[in-house]
Amino acid sequence: MTNCLLIINPSSGKGNGRALEKRIVDTLSHSFNEISVVYTNRRGDGERLVLEASTNLDVVFCVGGDGTVKEVVNGIMKTNQVIKLGILPNGTVNDAARSLGIPVKTEEALLALRDLELTSMDIGQVNHNYFISLIAIGGIPEAIHNVSVEAKSKYGILAYFFNGAFYASRQKPFHLRLKTAMEEDSVETSLFVLSLHPTVASMPKFFQRARYNDGLLHTLLFPSFQFFGAAFYVWRILRGRINQTKRLTYGSYQQLIIDCNNANLTINIDGDKEGAFPLDVTILPSAISVYIPKK
Repeated sequence: MTNCLLIINPSSGKGNGRALEKRIVDTLSHSFNEISVVYTNRRGDGERLVLEASTNLDVVFCVGGDGTVKEVVNGIMKTNQVIKLGILPNGTVNDAARSLGIPVKTEEALLALRDLELTSMDIGQVNHNYFISLIAIGGIPEAIHNVSVEAKSKYGILAYFFNGAFYASRQKPFHLRLKTAMEEDSVETSLFVLSLHPTVASMPKFFQRARYNDGLLHTLLFPSFQFFGAAFYVWRILRGRINQTKRLTYGSYQQLIIDCNNANLTINIDGDKEGAFPLDVTILPSAISVYIPKK
């Protein structure tokens, strides 16, 4: 018998998680014998609900965005059990789902649940917790993502362009210390991005070399920004050509310690502002089995 826990974040994305419950359960019942449904109410519930239900648990499907998936993965990893992961993306960004080839449109995602297969996915560990996709220090991805629906409708790609450029031009450069087992370096940057996936902030070609199970932490360091320089980088990101741009520093690691003397600098982990320096980041290759649409 296969026991499946369905965790729904009712407030993520369009806030329609409760309305989707019956259709999701009906679809999953063709693959799993027993399905229990629980809802998150506050931050951290995804992890807590997995830990509370971990006995005799085989699969956890979560309905929500990257933040919800991150919480569920933290729960799975901390059980020290072999529990498979399923994702029905219902957030705003859904980077992990995009990289895995899971449809982000609700109707397409529901159809994809009918025919699934398993693959392995890397997980990142930062200090004592886990993350699924992104660590960002600085603001372009968040700024691009925070463009209002009205602005998107009215100005299209130009809305992303100007919002991202304006935010980036206001970001003062900061110094980071990057340490590996072999070397230590001090760098000045206006934006530091570390990702396990090619997709960042819904942009599918941010890290063209990255794969969700390549066993690497991928990083990009951006130089100091002025408005027009920031606009150039934002345009490159939106066109999927950022890795063709000079003056960027690309790196790939299995383990990296990131430190900074600026305690007020915002750290964004999988869409949530959290964490404190130093960040001890490690890749855990193929650490979790995840359901994806059958090819």
